[in-house]
Amino acid sequence: MTNFKQKMLIYFTALSAGVLLISNLAAVKLWDFFGVAVDGGVVVFAITYIVGDLIVEFYGKKTANNIILAGFLVNIIAILAFYIVIALPAYPGWDMQSAYARVLGFTPRIIIGSLVAYVCSNLFNNYIFTKMKNSKGIFSSSFIARALGSSAFAHIIDSGIFETIAFIGVLPFHEFLAQAGFAYLLGIGFEIVLSPLEAIIARKLRLKMKDYKNNNTFSFEITKRIPGKLGRAGIIHTPHGDIKTPAFMSVGTKGEVRFVPMDDLKNIHAQAMLSNGYHLRNISYEIEKQGGLAEWSGWNGPTLTDSGGFQVMSLGSGCGKVVSMDREKNVVNADPKDRLAHVSEDGVQFHDPFTDQDDFIGPEESMQIQCRIGADIHMAYDELTSLADSYEYNVEALERTERWAERSIKEHKKHCDKLGYHQSLYGVLQGGRWEDLRRSTAKKMAKMDFDGYGLGGAFLKENLGEILKWCCEELPENKPRHLLGLSHPDDILIGIEMGADTFDCVAPTREARHGKIYTKYGNFNLNKFADSSEKLDDTCDCPTCRAGWTRGKLRALMKSQDNAERQIYYNLASQHNLRFIIRLTEEAREAVIQGNFEAYRDEFLLNYYGRKSET
Repeated sequence: MTNFKQKMLIYFTALSAGVLLISNLAAVKLWDFFGVAVDGGVVVFAITYIVGDLIVEFYGKKTANNIILAGFLVNIIAILAFYIVIALPAYPGWDMQSAYARVLGFTPRIIIGSLVAYVCSNLFNNYIFTKMKNSKGIFSSSFIARALGSSAFAHIIDSGIFETIAFIGVLPFHEFLAQAGFAYLLGIGFEIVLSPLEAIIARKLRLKMKDYKNNNTFSFEITKRIPGKLGRAGIIHTPHGDIKTPAFMSVGTKGEVRFVPMDDLKNIHAQAMLSNGYHLRNISYEIEKQGGLAEWSGWNGPTLTDSGGFQVMSLGSGCGKVVSMDREKNVVNADPKDRLAHVSEDGVQFHDPFTDQDDFIGPEESMQIQCRIGADIHMAYDELTSLADSYEYNVEALERTERWAERSIKEHKKHCDKLGYHQSLYGVLQGGRWEDLRRSTAKKMAKMDFDGYGLGGAFLKENLGEILKWCCEELPENKPRHLLGLSHPDDILIGIEMGADTFDCVAPTREARHGKIYTKYGNFNLNKFADSSEKLDDTCDCPTCRAGWTRGKLRALMKSQDNAERQIYYNLASQHNLRFIIRLTEEAREAVIQGNFEAYRDEFLLNYYGRKSET
């Protein structure tokens, strides 16, 4: 949270409590409104909704609710203090005791009605405001629309509770109804009058509070489609910025990309970072205290976390990839007695090899962990099967994944706004290599309340295109799709053509650390280039290539016995490989927009593999 945002939160808290106190003092007087008695606090009290709307907008419902309770406590303390002061003996000659007591003594019914109405109506206002913000249409896009819309309901609760507690039985019933009606109309009317000022304040704050963008909401827009294909270029809007798609997400497993500082990520034009919910689960409370993954990690762009399902499932099957591209004959599951994870309807019980402790993660636990971590995009909990699993087991696992998806949505909604910005949720599609399973689950997931979709599972490389086609033909066009765990250039290009919008994989940095370097004309191993003065790739614009590092110099760093020199190599090589893949998605995006994707694809593949696309 920026200093400005912290300062404004202090001001908002003080203003919220102060306005309530002032409205309680003003409510002592009844004024004549065309023959109807109206309490003087009506006009002032409307400001609490304006302040509350601004707090929910920029800090989230949880913070706004806490401020309401703080204001309630401040007023209780003030009332007790006034009663104590009134009870103190007056100084001889001071003749204002009775007037002081009449003004500050508060009629018990008025003060009780005011405080109860304040808490109930403002909590309800925050709830409705948040619901509207996360809905579709004008309430999602317009701050004033949701501010006035939520207040219209909240004023009903306020007027009903306050007037009932304070004046029922005191005023004739027809006067009571008239006063309650006028109180409602005056309150909402005053807020409508002030709405232009409220809009100006919100606009000014939004410009100042640059750490949370896009009105704290998630959405996706399509910029251009590939004619006759499922692919498209678009923009994913998140609370921490935009992702121009197609895009590659750099993998920072534990909140940072290994050997690549955040400034270097920016220099290679990384748009987003993916972190691992499983590996961050034990420090998720600390991340939450610091305001979420962006604040904690220092990466101020969009973020995504996976559910942890892949990691715990891998302990069970013995398989080690999100998407296995190995031949089926080479894939076998671990013997049941050797497995570290066991699946049930509740979730997955597993033995963590890193901590040597037994643990459990189910859909609810996964959502709680991810919401504490606070990435912009989360993945629903799913069961990953392996290539060795039968069709029958895939049916069973898929049905369980679909039930877990419903549980993930339900739990996610409880926590997704608690850090002050909306965290979105993707459903994950499994189904192995079978068309009926893939299409069936895609249709079911499409009807669920997800913000986007993750495309995962185990299948052979040659099946990638048709599996994506099966899924994307059934999914809604207006929601983004993330292809899990792939970074080979041909896989990315197939993914783009078949409708995937974002990608992630650890391979670019992992292979860089082992000497595998990506270039326009294919990969090479640095071990073969001792004393070479040749650059890594003459066409590359990464910081490593721009600085003139040669293959021979990088190999020397990689082979050095000095750990510091090896770390320099890891940084330079990782930047290069990441930039290569990021630039591939940038160029593919531009090709989609310009309408020449197929020509770009064929030229790239011909240079890289020496062959054209087979699609």
